[in-house]
This record gives sequence, C-alpha cells and structure tokens, in this order.
Amino acid sequence: MLKKILIYLSIFLGVLLGGTFIFLVALYMTLPDVKLLEGWTPPQSSVVFDYRDRPYGDIGVQKRYYVKIDEIPDRVIQAFISAEDRNFFEHHGIDLGAIFRAMIANIRAGRVVQGGSTITQQLAKNLFLTRERTIKRKLKEALLAIKIERTFDKRKILELYLNQIYLGNGAYGVEAASRVYFGKHVKELTLEESALLAGLPKAPSRFNPFVNPELAKTRRNYVLKRMLEDGYITQEEYETAVNKPVIVKRDNKYRLSDYVLDMVKEYLMDRYGDIALQGGLKIYTTIDRDLQTLAVRSLKKGLKRLARMNGIPFLPESEEDMAEFYRAEKKTPIDDKVYVAKIAEIKNGYANVELGKNKFRVNLRGLNLEGREYVFIRLHEGLEGWSAELVPDLQGALVSLDVHTGAIRAIVGGYSYSYSPFNRAIKAKRQPGSAIKPVIYMAALLKGETQISSIDARPRTFYDPATGEEWTPKNYGDEEYTVVTLRQALAKSINTATVNLLDKLGFEIVLSVGEKVGLTNLKPYYSLALGTVEVTPLQLTSAYQVFANLGTKCEPFFIRKIVDGNGKVLEENSPKCEEVLPPQETRVLVDMLRAVVLEGTGRSAKDLPRIVAGKTGTTDEYMDAWFIGFSPYISAGVWVGYDAKVSLGRGMSGARAALPIWKDFMAVAASKYPNDDFPLPEGTVVVPINPEDYVIADETCPGINMVFVEGTQPKLTCSDLRNIISP
Repeated sequence: MLKKILIYLSIFLGVLLGGTFIFLVALYMTLPDVKLLEGWTPPQSSVVFDYRDRPYGDIGVQKRYYVKIDEIPDRVIQAFISAEDRNFFEHHGIDLGAIFRAMIANIRAGRVVQGGSTITQQLAKNLFLTRERTIKRKLKEALLAIKIERTFDKRKILELYLNQIYLGNGAYGVEAASRVYFGKHVKELTLEESALLAGLPKAPSRFNPFVNPELAKTRRNYVLKRMLEDGYITQEEYETAVNKPVIVKRDNKYRLSDYVLDMVKEYLMDRYGDIALQGGLKIYTTIDRDLQTLAVRSLKKGLKRLARMNGIPFLPESEEDMAEFYRAEKKTPIDDKVYVAKIAEIKNGYANVELGKNKFRVNLRGLNLEGREYVFIRLHEGLEGWSAELVPDLQGALVSLDVHTGAIRAIVGGYSYSYSPFNRAIKAKRQPGSAIKPVIYMAALLKGETQISSIDARPRTFYDPATGEEWTPKNYGDEEYTVVTLRQALAKSINTATVNLLDKLGFEIVLSVGEKVGLTNLKPYYSLALGTVEVTPLQLTSAYQVFANLGTKCEPFFIRKIVDGNGKVLEENSPKCEEVLPPQETRVLVDMLRAVVLEGTGRSAKDLPRIVAGKTGTTDEYMDAWFIGFSPYISAGVWVGYDAKVSLGRGMSGARAALPIWKDFMAVAASKYPNDDFPLPEGTVVVPINPEDYVIADETCPGINMVFVEGTQPKLTCSDLRNIISP
C-alpha cells in the first residue's frame, strides 16, 4: 500500500514538475527580445534654451536626461545598490535570499513591508511588463531578469536602470532628479544627496523632500546606514552625512511648463510629430529668460492691483487655491461682495453654485467652465432676496519683441499658467480700442499730412455698415473739441477727430497700411477708428514693431535653432524683415506716439528714464485695456480684461489698467539697452514748433521739437507771423 502511494506521489510530482517546466519554457518563449535594449534609449526631455543659450526649461513625455554609466559617480551607484539590491553584483537576475527574507518580514508584519525584487527585475518590469499583481507577471519578471543578465553586463544594466527609474516630481532617472531636487548635475552630487535620491524609488511621493523633508531625511539616513554596512563608506563619512540637514533647491532653470514651453511644444508637434515625442532635442529660442521672469512678475503685480480695486479677494495660482479659499471664507452674504462658490452643476449656459448653505444660479456669459470646481461670484441683495452674478477670471497678457529683428523676448498668456494654460497673448482675440489709431494717422502722413495738420473734431453722424445703423462717435468723458492738430488728436486719443480723419482719407489707404503692418482683418467700417476689429496681443504688438523700426516689418519668431540628439541641425531661423512703410513718414508717427507719452493719455510713462513712445487703448464699457509701446530697441504690449467680455469697471482705461504693468516691465527691459533717441532717417528734420500758432519757434516764442518729412515743415517763424499781423 505504501509502495503504491509513493509511486502515485512520484508520478504526481513528476507530472507537476514536468508541467511546470513546460509552462516556464512556454512562458520564456513568449518573452520579448531583450536584445532590443542594446540600442535603446528611453524618451528624454528636450532642453529649451533662451537667446543667450541659457537653459530655460524642458519639454517631453517624461522629464529625463540620459547619462552614460561612466558619467554617474560611484557614490550614486553604491547608494542605489545598498538601498535597492545589495547583492546586485552577486546574483544572476533574481535573489532567492532576498525573496525569502521579504516573505518572512511581510508575514510578521501582516502586510507588504519589504520587496525582494532585484534591480534587474525592476528594470524588466518597468520596461516590458504591466503593473498587474499576478503570479504570472512575477514569473515573467523573474525570467526576463535572468534573460537580461545573460545578455548584458552589470554596468549596462545599471545604466539602463538609473536612467529609467522614476524618482518623483516628474523626474525620470538620476540626472533629471539631480536637477529637480538640487539644481545640479548628477556628477556633482554629494554623498548625502546621492543617498537621498537612492531612497526615493520605494515611495517617491511619501519621501518627497519638498513636501516631507523629515521623512526624506529618515529614509536618506537609512540608505547611508546600509552603505556603511555594505562597506561603501567609512564610519566618519556616515556620521558626517547623517547629521547634515536635507537641503533641496527647486531648479527654476528647468521649468515644468509655462506659456513659452507650451508654444515650443505646439511648434514641435506641428512641425516634427514623432521626432518631438522621442525627445533629446535642443531648442534654442529668442526668449530672454530674465525678461520672461520680469514679464510674469509685472503682469501678476498689475492684475493683483486691479483685483483689489474690483473687490476680488485674490487671484488663484491653481484650482487648489480656490478650494482652500472656499473652505476658509466666511459665507455670510454681504451685498456687492465677491466670494468663491462651488459649482454643483453646469447646464444650458448656466451654473448652479453653492456658497455654504446658499444656492444660486449664474449666467456663464459664454464661458466654458467644464472641469472647473469653483468660480468667483458677486452677491446682490434685492427686493426678492439674494442673487449672484459670475465674476469671470481677471486676466492679462504681455508680449515683448526685439524692435530690429522681431524676436520674441517675453510672452505671458495669463495670470497663472497652472490655473489657466490658455495663452491669451497668441490666441485671445480682443478689440484694441484706440490702440488701432496709429494705423489711421500713418495713412494720413502718407497722404501728405503733417503732425500739425488740422482736423475738425466736432462730432458727426455716420452710417456704419458694421451695425446697419447711424452712429455718432463720442470722446472719453464726453469731452468736446473743435479743430485740433493730428498730433493733439492722437496724443489725447480724440475719437471724433479720428473718425473724421478716417472719413477724409477713405478706407482704401487705411486698410492698406493695416495690411502692411500685419493687421489683415480690418474692415471698411467707420467704427474701425475706435478699434472694433479683433486682434491678438501678439498681432498688435507686432504692428507697433513696424512703427518702432521706422517702417521695416520683421516677422515675429521665437525659434532660432533646433538640434537633434545626434547634433544634426533640423532647422535654423534668422530674422525676416522687409521695409513696408517709408522711414520718413514712420519717424513722424513715432514722434506723435512720443507725444502720447509726453502730452497725452500715456503721460504717466513720462517719468521712465528712457525715451519711449506708445498708445493707450480702451474699448466700450471698459471691456479691454491696452498699452502698446516701445523704445528704439524693444517693444512691449499689454492687454488686460476679463475672459468674458464684460466691463473691467468704470474708469478702467488703458492708462489706468494696462499702462502701469507696461511701465513696470519697461522700466527694467528698456534699461538693458542704450538710452538713445529714435534715429532720424535721411529726409527728415527736427523743427521747434510754437504750440499756439504752429509756426517755427524762435527767440521770441517757446517751441516744442517736432519731426517732419523734409519740405513739409512750416516756413514761417513766430517773428514772421508777428510781422504779417503787425506790419
């Protein structure tokens, strides 16, 4: 009987072992070919540089910079081996002792507290397998690890692992992690920094030194202890390292993303597709890293000021800011106060929102709030109780161009990229208001007018095909004028004079000037004079670049050169400039725009210690506020408004809302260049003009220097005029 049992047991074990062997062989045969790793490099980040070839940021599917094993210090390698796989150089892919020890530890703890996977197993899992927790997947992992060890030497396996492993905060591989956490290359890491990185793979979020520095320190010191036990460091080195604080540094040179990096991503995907996804590119831009930082700061500062003026309690950097404020705010209704409310439902152009126990229905005003959880609302108390209106996001944009090349030096598309990545600088089409007027005055100069030519500024009624109705323009503050000079009309932004001038010139030449400066969508409507077309901030700032460059248009661009991972230049761009307007008449227009700063609506910029010119812009009901201006070297345009086309508030003109932001930016940006005046092209003259009689000033009367096309300046002097009047 016993003999039969032994026979059956032997047969059973034989079948079991045979079946297991056949299963493992079959499973082995289905494994991917690990030789594919010979020429394999993981997706890498593409590095973006500014116009001085300084690192600006990086883009890619994964933040990774591949480094060869010889470029990784021994201390980093030793730290990872001690933390993850101390028998790495002894085993052949799997470590049975480590697996057994992990099983005992997990049984004692009643939960998974320790893993037995080798570095090679982790590499196999991350590169070839899913994260499903099944016996079959674990067997595949072990077999793949053995296969990898039979194909590659240990240093190659370490190279692949140390470039592939995820180390938190978007960083893949030790080089990216070194930059993210310490702002340096992996070859520059100290012992304690190496140990901190080696402690991250176990739980990158939990041991994140930015969020949990004490936990990160505990884990780091554990790795240091393992390194001491493994003989990689001395007792003295250990004691020195464990007593050092955790010091991390966010590397601002390698930004996660912003409006510039988004533009680069879109450009690469549109132009190169799969090549962009593979990464490893070097993208050299025209952006000035310092000016970009300044532009972000200036826009935020100005928008915060406007938010306070409009009763908005704060401007969010992220959706989390809105959630935090909602939890903390007092929800007692107060008339005309702005609150953060929680969105309960969005339907048919309306949103049902909650403010504590109070519920309101608000009109979305055409905004798409899908995916949003919170909004600003303003409460109103009426005879029928409380009501609420949506307060759209207060936003702005800033664009800066090199006057002589069209190179984009800075571009900011909103208050916070994290909160709203929509790039208003290149995608938001808004009415420019009076900022369109230089196009009309340029046309007048081309028709032979001068800046002291007169125009009737009394209001007239026009039929406007844009509306199909008759229309009578009004001036800001309902100011009334009779006859003014073109210089006065532009400097003071007199609407009535500008529309009358448009009528005098005709649409053809005005539309032609618009097309030459890149504003191709102008329409033959009288309301054009007040900026009723729609343009983006980049388009309008680019148009002013033509004026600043005395008639030479340079296409705006932001990519200088792109180089692939093998050093091949994929493209290289240089300025594309063409004279589209005569420099003489354009220089006169610049002088008139200088008058805007010296005498007109932009006079608060007069105190800048640089020679600048520009124009304000304000649309009906104060929905948009603009200031576009320039020095002889650099131009900048600022737009401010709500995402929905609603009023910024009474009196929120371009001079009040946008100009302070422009000044804050240009006070630094313009100071980077010489304090030169705009050049005088051949065929222009500077003549002192008496502001009362518009004749040449002499010793008998004061004068203001004005620019004229040679031959168009007045001939009479103040003395001549007196002699004529009093012979």
